[in-house]
Amino acid sequence: MKKEKTKLPDGIPEENVYDNTHIMIYVFYAIAVGSVILLLVNQ
Repeated sequence: MKKEKTKLPDGIPEENVYDNTHIMIYVFYAIAVGSVILLLVNQ
């Protein structure tokens, strides 16, 4: 069940469209949660 391709604005190449969450988003969330935990533990 592939989504239909939408019309992209001019100047945006087709390979710049992401259908899934990028792995770096998960990495940034892990870093953020880890830093909050470190701040709470080291009070």
